[in-house]
Amino acid sequence: MDDKEIITLLRHKRHDWMNQIQLLQGYASLGKQERLLDQIDDIKEEAENERRILNSDAVVFPIWLISFNWKYDYYRIKYSLSDEVDLSRHDQKLTAYGERMIELMNDYRVDDELYEGTVQIYKGIDEHSLGLSWEWEGRFRHTETFMKELNQAGFIATILEERELSIEMMID
Repeated sequence: MDDKEIITLLRHKRHDWMNQIQLLQGYASLGKQERLLDQIDDIKEEAENERRILNSDAVVFPIWLISFNWKYDYYRIKYSLSDEVDLSRHDQKLTAYGERMIELMNDYRVDDELYEGTVQIYKGIDEHSLGLSWEWEGRFRHTETFMKELNQAGFIATILEERELSIEMMID
């Protein structure tokens, strides 16, 4: 990552912080105590997950994940790590799989649809394996062909009710 990319990353992060502060100020000024406390909890949870991903001993995948919402116009993601997970062994592979997943999703996405997703990262069966559960909300075209391509690329994918894409990944 060069200096310009670091500045861009920090600029986006600062923008997000300012948006969160404005939301807090708005709820406080309107006397919406419950919404204010919910928003504070959301910010704390996001900060905890960010701490975990930054402490995962990986470099490329955390940057890809943290900057995801700024890079991809039609996708928004929230991520969580169930435990302290060492991602260093799988750093490049995680990023490659994530990028391949988005490439395939782009091939089958519906124009002007915003896809909102979550990814849960967790320890696998043994100490060296990882699991990732991706959940996406949004419509896709040609779902049968799309599922076939995802499965051929090494993902375990299903679509529920034509709007919920579920992708499971296990990495050894």
